[in-house]
Parts: sequence; C-alpha cells; structure tokens
Amino acid sequence: MDAQQDSLLKGGDMARPLVKKNDKGVLTRPPGIEGKIDIALTQDWATLSRRTRETNSRSDDLLPSECLVHLIRDAIRRGDDRVARVLMPQLLKRAEANLERTVPDSRIRNAESIRHDILSDLAMMFTQDGTEGHEGELDFYECKFLRALRFLRIDHVRKALVKRKELTDLPQTDDGEGEAAFDDEMLARLSRMASIGPSQENALYLPEVIAALDRLPAHQKRAVVLRRIIGHTEDETAEIMKVKGRTVRDRLRRADKQLKTLKEDL
Repeated sequence: MDAQQDSLLKGGDMARPLVKKNDKGVLTRPPGIEGKIDIALTQDWATLSRRTRETNSRSDDLLPSECLVHLIRDAIRRGDDRVARVLMPQLLKRAEANLERTVPDSRIRNAESIRHDILSDLAMMFTQDGTEGHEGELDFYECKFLRALRFLRIDHVRKALVKRKELTDLPQTDDGEGEAAFDDEMLARLSRMASIGPSQENALYLPEVIAALDRLPAHQKRAVVLRRIIGHTEDETAEIMKVKGRTVRDRLRRADKQLKTLKEDL
C-alpha cells in the first residue's frame, strides 16, 4: 500500500467513541484495548499487516481481535474497502478457529452449516454497520470480542436445536390421512430449516408443515422425518426403525402419495 493508503488507514489518532448502551450506560472498552486501538491507529500499513498475522498470544505484536474490529469498522465507514477486504479475512479466520472448537462436528449435527451461518451473520454486521438501526451493533465486539461471539454462537445453536426438536418430537398418531404433501422442493426446504434454522418466510408455514406430517400414520411420519428431514441414510433409517430398507422405501412411497397437495395449500 502507498503512503496515501497509510494515511487513510489511520483516519485519526484516537479510537472512535462507542454508542451502544447497557444497563450501566454507554459501553466502554477495557483500558488495555482502548490503548491498543489508539496505538494501532498511528501505525503504518506494513506494521499492521504484520501484526494481523501474529498468532502468539504472548507476543506484544499480537493485534487483538477487538482492535481488528475497530480498524475494519473505521475503514468501511471511510469507504476504504481495500483495507477492509484485507483485514476482514483475518478476523473471520480467528472467529472460525474459535467456532471449530466450540461448535465441533463431533457434537452437533450440521455443525458446519451452523458455523457458516454464524460467520455470515458476523460479516453482515460489518456491512450494515453505521446504518439506521445498526449504529452500535458491533460495539460489544470492540470490548469483548470472544464474549460477543459466544452470544452469537449460542443464539444460532439454540435456534438450530429448537427447530430440530420441533421436527423430530412430533406428537404420535396411529392413523389418519393427510391431504397436504411434500414434493422434493418442500422437503429440501424443510431439511434446511432443520439444520440451520428457518427464514422468516419459512417460519410462517412451519405449523402447517408439522400438522401435515402429524396426519400421517406414525410409521410413515417417522420414516419421513428420519430419512427426508434429518437426513439419515436409508440403511440408518432402517436400523433405527428396526425394519428392512425396502420397508423404509415403501413407507416413504405411501407417505408421498398422501402428502401431495402441501405446496399448493401453502
């Protein structure tokens, strides 16, 4: 980067004040973070670029994530997209490393999708930063980055688990026929809802989807949930249901015949 970009990066010699409030008033950065941001604002691009790559937590050269958040926000608000594009991947890389430990594939189904959604939401906050209704949304991240990320992570994981529970803990029924139906598009949408949480639009018709499933015979409903929504293989579904694979296929075929108007009804 040239000297002009260096001066653009600095913008000012003091950290911009925060605006977000809690029950104690406007948020304040810890003194140590405030001081490190002020120092970073006076450093040239070459120095900062080197510091973003430092990973030793004991090194004085390590640029705290809170500082990265401030520098990215500052660059975006000044219209310096080039600086933001360089710094943002470094911050997301740190967040991803944390999420791989706290949302591991070994403990949570569809963990990769959940992690992707969390990182997407974090990146979106920067895109919206400073716009109406989002003026101080990232302030907490400038004070306690990992704690703020933890709240975002918990929110996403909780939503994913709640939606999965809604789809798998359906009330049992022994008989009945349903007039609403899944086609491949609706099943794909429902599968996404189970793994990463619904959009506002999907949430509106989730009760109708669940009601349609509930009108199926219990053994057909369970086959649909296990195979089509949760995503178990045919062999896994057969093992869980203690039947043969051809029985699973037959139950799904019968369910498909009964569920043939859901898309039109919704």
